[in-house]
Order: sequence, then structure tokens, then C-alpha cells
Amino acid sequence: MIDVPMPGLERLLVACEKYPVQARIRKSWEGAPTAGTLLLGRPMDPMLAAFYSRLGGLLLDSGLYVNACDKQVNGVLMANEHIQRHWLEPFRSLLVFGGEEALSYRYATVPSLADAQGVQPVVKVDPYEDIYALPIASNVDCFFDTYARYLELVYETLGVGEERGAWPVFPWDVPEFIATDRTLMNMLVEGRFDFLMFREGVDAQRTHKEIRAWIAQLRAVST
Repeated sequence: MIDVPMPGLERLLVACEKYPVQARIRKSWEGAPTAGTLLLGRPMDPMLAAFYSRLGGLLLDSGLYVNACDKQVNGVLMANEHIQRHWLEPFRSLLVFGGEEALSYRYATVPSLADAQGVQPVVKVDPYEDIYALPIASNVDCFFDTYARYLELVYETLGVGEERGAWPVFPWDVPEFIATDRTLMNMLVEGRFDFLMFREGVDAQRTHKEIRAWIAQLRAVST
């Protein structure tokens, strides 16, 4: 297997060691899906495959988890089987790889927006009421890097690490981190994520207003 550098993942694991963030790490599995292999018809993202070549899953007590994929359980397959049953298109065609513990928020790659190397951007899916997704990284390792910076913010800059109720909401309250991902910002400006952000529904207009305000924040801090 080609070794894919993942500095974002390394930064996240270092942050977990530096701060009081307990990380439960599962062992990697030689049978984990490799880049380009199909998972329920979706091509496995190269960066996600690189993650699973190193770890069999990850759970942080901050709430973030990456689905297990090891000898005991293929959690990434189970997660995607679940959305096949319960989500409509275009969300059904995402490749879910993680989420927030005890909540329904999910993190997923977007196979339809893969670049020439097959690398897929990452979105956070909010399935409550009217489902939509926010773009948060141009690839999986950028996502890990952004989350590491988020932990650095709450423990160092803000100093509220022990007060979970005072933590900013990820990713809504950290547009300055999201906006440093120039590839993501270019895709966002081009409207490539619009089909995931702007949906019809009961509260669609309220949600659209919040999303547009957030995008305006991203564009403001990126200039």
C-alpha cells in the first residue's frame, strides 16, 4: 500500500495526548477497504482508506468518532447500510464515516465531488427535521486537522476545556478554521455544495438563512 501522509491525523492524536481528551483507538485491520473499492456502490475515499490503514476506528470523549472497521465490527459498512434505509437522495449517496456520539450528526465524504485523484470533500450532515449538510473540509485529513485546531482553541485560546457547555459549536462557531482550506472555499464559491445545503422543507427558509449567514462569515474571514 502507498503510504499517504496524514499530518492532520497526527496533529489530532498529538492534541489528544496534550490535552485531557481521552482517545479510544482500535487496531487497524488488514481487511479494511482500500482506496477506490466500492462500499455499497460508493468508492472508498483515498484519505479515509489511509486512515483505516493506520487505525481501526477512533472515539474521543469530546464526542467525535470515526466508525470502527476491524476484525470485530465493520461499523463503516453498518453506518452506510443505515443511511440507505433512512435517508433520501442526495444524502443517501454520501459515504458516512463518523459522527458525534449520542447525537444524530454524521460526518461523510461526498463521492460525487471527488477530484481527479479520487479525493472527496467532507461534510457534516444534520438529519434533524429538514436534512442538510455543511461542507467543512476538502479532504478527510484536512477535517482531522481542523478538529485538532478546534481542540487547541478550547483548551488553549479560550481555556474552557473543562467546561463542555462553554465550547463553541463545531463547525458553526469556527469559520476562521474552515476558511483556511482554500480548495474547499473555491468549491463553496462555485456552488458545488448547494445541492446538499439548500433543501426544501418546513423550516427550509430559516435554515437557508442560517447557512447563507455562515457562508458569508467564511468568505469574510477568508479575504
